[in-house]
Amino acid sequence: MKVLLLSCSTGEGHNSAAFALQEELESRGVDCVLADPVAFGSEKARKAVANTYNNIIKKVPAAFGMLYKVGDWYSAHELPSPIYYANSLYADNLCAFIEEQGFDLVVCTHLYAMEAMTCIHKKGMLSVPCYGVLTDYTCIPFFSDTRLTGYFIPHEELKQEVVAQGIPAERIFCTGIPVSPRFNQSMTRQEARNYLVLEQDRQLILVMTGGVGCGNGSELCEKLLAHADERSCIHVLCGRNSEMKEKIDSAFARDPRVQTVTFTKKVDVYMKAADVLITKPGGISSSEAATVGIPLVLAMGIPGCETKNCEFFAGHGMAVKADTLDEAASSAWYLARNEKAAERMVSMQHKTIHADAAARIADILTGVSAQ
Repeated sequence: MKVLLLSCSTGEGHNSAAFALQEELESRGVDCVLADPVAFGSEKARKAVANTYNNIIKKVPAAFGMLYKVGDWYSAHELPSPIYYANSLYADNLCAFIEEQGFDLVVCTHLYAMEAMTCIHKKGMLSVPCYGVLTDYTCIPFFSDTRLTGYFIPHEELKQEVVAQGIPAERIFCTGIPVSPRFNQSMTRQEARNYLVLEQDRQLILVMTGGVGCGNGSELCEKLLAHADERSCIHVLCGRNSEMKEKIDSAFARDPRVQTVTFTKKVDVYMKAADVLITKPGGISSSEAATVGIPLVLAMGIPGCETKNCEFFAGHGMAVKADTLDEAASSAWYLARNEKAAERMVSMQHKTIHADAAARIADILTGVSAQ
């Protein structure tokens, strides 16, 4: 069995979902290749798409919210989709690659890939089954353009929303969002802190700003310190945002309670070491946190799908929604100091989220290939 996984570097979430599936499938002896579909147009286009998206969400996230509304308007009025057209331009090259490499299945964790594969299927160019993975707790704009063999969605409650986009119910699988098995592996807080060489007796608030580093991390640290004591500490994962890291390091150079971390692949260990997590409400990062089981405050969200993610998690008691940095700080310390509230939240996370989503998806994919 040979599987092509298609993802884009617009943020880290889509790639993380693809990596999780790759890890699970390869553990079963499946040959996997991970590629960015836009690169089949050109490498220049791939870099331009990734850089444009990442700069928007890092520097002017409100603009992304406006683009999101424009996309909703296009979808609601059933107008010709500019996104579908753009991704159809490289469909022939992608199709040729799939045929030459002899893939049995294609799995897409990003809308662009789903659009290109829809074009390939509509033209009758290829009969290889193709599946889409939704990485947010809502349908994003232009999703209704796509028509694939099947779709893996985050939760049963999202099914009717997907059906309303014109997807037949029998093509929808309520598996959860795939996250790396590392997040579901047992590790105590003490073990995690030993691994990271952190003190055991401090209350640790972990702040995650996404792969590209979004939000005002420096101001959030100020708000958190206003409620902290001398045995508290704050660790900020700044992603690839070197400017944010330098600003925080400079502002709190004399306060050892604030520490910054550059882009790391040890996110699961930091989550397991922390008492409370404050993070932007990405579909993947929120699912990873719920899989670990950590009291969660969702803040600094990008308007659009992250707004819906936040509503879903808060509505199910899996997180506290914070509209301001003051609310984020006060909510974090409340959860850190209220054991019963923290335990209730973690219990709802384990009740609602499918920690084994990657395995569920792999079961279906390998079953399809065996038919």
